[in-house]
Amino acid sequence: MNIHKKIMLRLKQFKGHPLTKDKPYGALWRYISFNLMNRLIEEQTVYWVGDLKFYARKSDAGLVGNIYYGVYEFEESIFLLHFLQEGDVFLDVGANLGHYSLLLSGIKKCRSIAVEPVPATYNQLVRNIELNKLEGLIQLHNMGVAEKAGRLNFSTDRNTMDRIVADTYKNSVQVSVSTIDTIVNHNFPLALKIDVEGYEYFALQGAANLLESPDMKVVVIELNGSGKKYGIEDEKVFKILLNKGFKPVEYDFKQRRLIELKNFNTHKFNTVFVRDFEFVAKRVLKSEKIKIRNKKF
Repeated sequence: MNIHKKIMLRLKQFKGHPLTKDKPYGALWRYISFNLMNRLIEEQTVYWVGDLKFYARKSDAGLVGNIYYGVYEFEESIFLLHFLQEGDVFLDVGANLGHYSLLLSGIKKCRSIAVEPVPATYNQLVRNIELNKLEGLIQLHNMGVAEKAGRLNFSTDRNTMDRIVADTYKNSVQVSVSTIDTIVNHNFPLALKIDVEGYEYFALQGAANLLESPDMKVVVIELNGSGKKYGIEDEKVFKILLNKGFKPVEYDFKQRRLIELKNFNTHKFNTVFVRDFEFVAKRVLKSEKIKIRNKKF
């Protein structure tokens, strides 16, 4: 894709995002500026929401979108920011560089459990947590998740899409894996975000206790067909959550209203699932407004 087409595509995306649609050219300028600056320096320190900041390199796809958009995965992020309160436990499986853990522990003072398997990505996650002095609120685990403990190979050349691969895969590293139940050790979270690039079915097989716990109210999960590489259809993961009492919803952040869906999202990667609809709905209504890019939500 040539530069002009790439810029036009970005502009179209900025015009459709809740935080940038009113000022898409400002977002475009941030996009161009960041990429030009990256030709001169390898890493930038970016000031984010509230007092949060993060290190950003051109390759850090898990965070750099926040530079342009303000908050990239906005609907899921603002929902969790409205739902969770100080002291709540949040489980971030596939934490990558810390988008969700940083937001929720940094803004809402939640206690996050962040799980990231790829060592190089994990080291960057540690740096971002230390940069924000959130070591006391974010518990870190450099491991993967599976249906049982062991060791598995993870790719190292796919950035935010690093995943479990065969041991013959050239750019990979062997990493310890555990079950989600072992990691939380009965410290059951109120909300779980899981993004393990198609391995969600197997990860949830190791989370039987967590999924049965009445403390668990919310699951944010990526269902985008990537499970097929492991022989798993999204519908199989969907049925697990339905059988545990979770229902897919869309979040109207303007009205702070949950809208029940019949199926998981097919027009975007993440779907929010809730259990105890009334409890979740009351929580989001009572939450204080959060300021992002000079707007309050």
